[in-house]
Amino acid sequence: MPQADPHLALQALRRRAEQQRPQGSGLPPTTLPDAHRLVEELQIHQVELEMQYEELLLAQTSAEQSRAQYADLYDSAPVGYCTLDLGGHLRQLNQRTSQLLGPPHSQLLGRRLALFVVPNQRNQFADFLSQLWAAPGQRRSCELTLRHHEGELLHAQLEGVATLGNAEVEQAPGYHLALLDVSERRRAAEALAASEERFRATFQQSRDAMLLLNEHRVMAANAAALHLLDLAALPQLQGHQLSEFWPETQPGGARTLDALSHSIAQAQARGWSRLELLRQRATGEAVWDELSFNPVLIGGQHLLHAAWRNITTRKHSEQQLRDSEARLKLALAAASTGVWSWNLAAGTLEQDARAQQIFGLADGVPFALLQALVHPADAARVAQALRQAQDQRTSFDLEHRLLHPSGEVRYVATTGRFSFDEATGQAQCLNGLVRDVTDRYLAEEELDYKNRLLHTLLRNVPVVLARLGADGRFRELVGPPLRRLGLADNELVGREAQAEFPAEADRIQQVLAGHPVNYTAVLNRAGEAVQLQVAGFFDAERQEAVLFGTDITEASRLREEATHQELRRQQELHAIILSTQEEERRRIAESLHNGVGQLLYATRLHLDALPPSEAVRASQDLLNEAIRATRSISFELTPPVLEGFGLPAALRELTRRIPASHLAVDLHLQNLDEPLPAPLATAVYRIVQELLNNVMKHAQAQEVFVSVAREANQLHLSVEDDGRGLDPQAQAASAGIGLAGIRTRVGLLGGALEVKSRPGRGTGFFLQLPLRG
Repeated sequence: MPQADPHLALQALRRRAEQQRPQGSGLPPTTLPDAHRLVEELQIHQVELEMQYEELLLAQTSAEQSRAQYADLYDSAPVGYCTLDLGGHLRQLNQRTSQLLGPPHSQLLGRRLALFVVPNQRNQFADFLSQLWAAPGQRRSCELTLRHHEGELLHAQLEGVATLGNAEVEQAPGYHLALLDVSERRRAAEALAASEERFRATFQQSRDAMLLLNEHRVMAANAAALHLLDLAALPQLQGHQLSEFWPETQPGGARTLDALSHSIAQAQARGWSRLELLRQRATGEAVWDELSFNPVLIGGQHLLHAAWRNITTRKHSEQQLRDSEARLKLALAAASTGVWSWNLAAGTLEQDARAQQIFGLADGVPFALLQALVHPADAARVAQALRQAQDQRTSFDLEHRLLHPSGEVRYVATTGRFSFDEATGQAQCLNGLVRDVTDRYLAEEELDYKNRLLHTLLRNVPVVLARLGADGRFRELVGPPLRRLGLADNELVGREAQAEFPAEADRIQQVLAGHPVNYTAVLNRAGEAVQLQVAGFFDAERQEAVLFGTDITEASRLREEATHQELRRQQELHAIILSTQEEERRRIAESLHNGVGQLLYATRLHLDALPPSEAVRASQDLLNEAIRATRSISFELTPPVLEGFGLPAALRELTRRIPASHLAVDLHLQNLDEPLPAPLATAVYRIVQELLNNVMKHAQAQEVFVSVAREANQLHLSVEDDGRGLDPQAQAASAGIGLAGIRTRVGLLGGALEVKSRPGRGTGFFLQLPLRG
């Protein structure tokens, strides 16, 4: 901002003094002209001194207000600020410094800050002050551990600068320090370091082989990994591709590198994966390995941790278990099924009585007769199963249809296994079992058809089916609405319904007690909600509760959307009305300024040209008051500062225009750096303007506090005075048209208004307005 020319300012001050000088010197007519001029000059000089004194008083008041604001900001800052003398004694500190150190403000003044530093770091603190003094004006920082007066330790970051002082303003040399509590950051760093140390200890001491991988390359391994691979030292393993320790392909033809890549990608995407691979030792021994991968963060680097185990013994045990289960299955089936055998060398079918009854063939007939009875649609599948069982030396187990000699189509379940000559390896015979499953198949087919109908219904209709056992656990839970809750069909089977949906616990207990229910429920899970119309009953025969829930979420949403649309329509209408009002106010203000205002200025120029007289001066005073009133009305109708500089500047200008002698206004603005939407800013300004007018007209208050703050997606506005307050009847009547208009504005903006008042204790208006894009 350019500085004013002192010479021009003095000339302007003298002109104003000459205008305000009393007419005439008050000396007798016989007094010499020089004496008259001298007296007039003294009078002008006296007026100048009085005007300078008034301006000095105004400047002093402004300086005191600025100092008070600075002191308030300094004392309430979230960072500790303090000033030390050259001896390290606390000369000045704010409230946050007192909170960090413990004792009250008055008890800390004059004490050495070093007393609050842990003993083993006091030399470091002294060095820090020495470094500051060695380079005055340069900012430095350090981290120290301070001890609270109650014994609690805290880690603080100190930012400081040394000053040489200024004798002209009585400022002594010393240090300005800022203290920031970094205890949480320090604890987090220590916890991370401890976690990494525990990981390293676990990694090295684990009995399982452990690897650290960067992509596919080995970075580190423990002793167990070296022993597993028969290696002597880590360099023999470090840097090698992981796939080098297995053959290029695995059983089934899959490439080892592809299997490893897929498993590592799964681990990085899901957090864990597992893989089994077959390798051979140098001795030719086959070894099965199990690898489990999970991503880890070590030293800021994303790596992959691999646990490697030899599971050869387990694989052999699993194969033996499978063989034993197969024999057990054959033995159990033989108790109620027919036994048959195909002699491959003779080509005959040997069978017991039950098998003869099922097949409709006599014992000892050619096996080709049985093959001819297989339903043509199943013949290829049966032949393929027999070839696969013979080639892979595995059991076969399948169900197929037979054309019984009686003309019926029967469904049979056959199982069997080839036996081989140990010397030649050739298949000798096929031993098997057979069961007639026609009745079961027809029943299953009927049940399957009904289930398909039910599943089709549940897949295509927004209905949830839930079956609960008497213990309250899900036996079945299916239906499309579950997808909205992030659940698959039957995902919760076996879990307690009340634990999964606590809000429905009372209803679940009611239906499990045998009482039918019919109610509306809202299921919440993983941040999603589904609204259901639920009906249920308890099946005493099956000892289970059955509940059906129809999804009415969309219907409820449509109702809410219609309500929101109506609200939006009202808000749009409100915006049009306010825009029209503001435009009309702007037009009237421009008319006052460009029309009436110009006429008043022209009239004042005309009066200024007239010879001075009491009538002229009285007219000038009235005219000046009219000009001020016109300006005030024009400003209140449409403040240009609101459009030009935003809401904070407009509110400051609004409060500045209220004389402090009439009403002291304390304005507090917070988080209003980003501009608000124009309609909302205008509404807030008009609300504050109306509330301040009400305070001045009705409250008989000495002071009013105005606060406007943005918090998250809400704008909080409060106006509190120390006036006479409102009685309950006045509150019920909304305290006049002005407050009714404010309630209307707030309601259409989707906000809330609360009025708190007690007679003789003042009134507070508290508003919350939503922020929308």
